[in-house]
Amino acid sequence: MSPRAYKSARISTETRLGRNSRGAREERSSFLILCEGKTEKNYFSGMRSRRGPQIDVDAPKGDHISVVREAISRVSSEYDAVWCVLDTELDETLTEAMQREARRGPVDLGLSTPCFEFWLILHHTDCARPFLSAEEAKRKLREVVPSWSESNTRFSDFADGVDAACRRAQKLSSDSGEPLKNPSTGVWQLVASLRERSEAR
Repeated sequence: MSPRAYKSARISTETRLGRNSRGAREERSSFLILCEGKTEKNYFSGMRSRRGPQIDVDAPKGDHISVVREAISRVSSEYDAVWCVLDTELDETLTEAMQREARRGPVDLGLSTPCFEFWLILHHTDCARPFLSAEEAKRKLREVVPSWSESNTRFSDFADGVDAACRRAQKLSSDSGEPLKNPSTGVWQLVASLRERSEAR
C-alpha cells in the first residue's frame, strides 16, 4: 500500500443502523490483520466498533515468514484488505524476505522498526532516536505507559493518541519510506485506512 496523506478522523463507537437513503443495508468493509503476538492482537481487537469496518485479528503461531504465508492463504473476496503487522527486528535479510513473500499475496505489510511497541510509543510522545533493540523500545514504552505489558495491552490506553501517532509516524517515514529506518513504522497506513472506512460510513 503506498503512503497516502493521513486524514484526521476519530473512531466512533456510536450505534448506527447502517442503512442508506434507499433503505438498503450498507455493507461494512472487512479487514483481516495477522500479527505476531498478543500486543498487536489486543490493540487491533480494541479498535473494533459497531460503526467501523469489520476487523478480524489473528496471531498465528510461527515465524515472520509463516505469518505472511498464512495471510496469503487467507486472501479471499471476504476481505477488502489483508494485512500483516510485523517487526523488522532490525534485520535487513528478514525484512526483504517478508516483502518478497507479501508480493505474492496481495498482502499489505505494516512493518515497525525495531518493533510494534514503537508505534505505541508514538501515541504518547514524539520519539525519533534510534533503538538498539526491541527490548530497548519496550523499556521506553513502559516509561511512558507504566501500566503497559505485552500481555495486557489495552487500546483504551492509546485511543486518545491515535491522531498524533499517525502524524508522527508519517513524518518519520516521509524521508525515505525505508522500513528499516530506525525508528519507523508503517502501521499508520493501516490505521489510517481503518479510520477512513469508519468515517465513510
